[in-house]
Amino acid sequence: MEHWFQGKWISNEIMANLQPRNVFHRQLDKCDIDCSQHRNQHILFRKTFVIDRFQNARIYISADDYYKLYINGRFVAQGPAPSYHFRYNYNEIDVSDYLTVGENTIALHTLYQGLINRVWQSGDGRHGMICDLVADEKTVLVSDESFLTANHTGYTELGVTGKHQTQFLERYDARAAEVGFERSDFDDSAWKNAHVCRFNDHTMTEQKSHILEFETIEPKKINQNGSRILYDFGANYVGYLCVTAKGNEGDRILIRHGQELEEDGSLRFDLRANCKYEEDWTLSDGSCKLDQFDYKVFRYAELMIPDSVELSDIFLCARHYPFSLKMPLKKEYAQNADLQRIWNLCIHTQKYGVQEVI
Repeated sequence: MEHWFQGKWISNEIMANLQPRNVFHRQLDKCDIDCSQHRNQHILFRKTFVIDRFQNARIYISADDYYKLYINGRFVAQGPAPSYHFRYNYNEIDVSDYLTVGENTIALHTLYQGLINRVWQSGDGRHGMICDLVADEKTVLVSDESFLTANHTGYTELGVTGKHQTQFLERYDARAAEVGFERSDFDDSAWKNAHVCRFNDHTMTEQKSHILEFETIEPKKINQNGSRILYDFGANYVGYLCVTAKGNEGDRILIRHGQELEEDGSLRFDLRANCKYEEDWTLSDGSCKLDQFDYKVFRYAELMIPDSVELSDIFLCARHYPFSLKMPLKKEYAQNADLQRIWNLCIHTQKYGVQEVI
């Protein structure tokens, strides 16, 4: 049964007052819609609330274009799968294990990409988030103007990549005031109240696919040559590079991703798909974590670090939809090493290659 939201679509003052525009056009027709304004907007939301004794709790949540959800400083989930505003996906998530009796903090990192492409339903002036938190069949939190909001200043674009301009290359600055916004003890006193979206026209429907799952992939090989460190995760995965770095404020790390090596062993970060994965990360003083928002397909990650920087906790956070193998390869075929390798490749491709609308 579909959930009927009590919460409102909310955003910051600028985005909440944008009137949606029609971006639909024939695939081969030239699109002349101006996407120079409001692009690559990383908009944050926070609210502290109190919940009494409870047995179970579920959140109904969505955002346009996308959200990453945190409760009491812990990452919970991300979504929704892209969809059109007239049948827009929301997620239902069990959050019982993330809540405590008493004071809690909910925080969201949302993205309005602002480009018209084949990845997001964006560039249409629609941004916002909506949620209802239900504990023991009682609604205890709804999205409204009591939520606080701010733009994350730690993300700036380094250009657009891909043949169809599907992704911003990211420059992540760990010195930004909003870093750590998901923590319960974060100081949000300078944030502003959210606004209800004036022209909201979303019609909501529950996402038919399950919520994304995540797993940690450790590097299989590490090759260091001076200031250049190459990490090999053994196969192509879809996800995020996770690194902790300790250095001086303002130190800069160059980050490259790739799916294959050149003949001389160097990383091919200018992919065959016309994605040139070269980004950077500016460190804060002391220890900080890389927090890139958008995901990539990669096997290799290369970091170029200053002499003063120490790295730790390096892994690939792979994302995929729930996957279970229904039937193994028949024994008579499994004895053939070549067929087994092909079978394993097909399984890996199905598990990690199916992302969002693809």
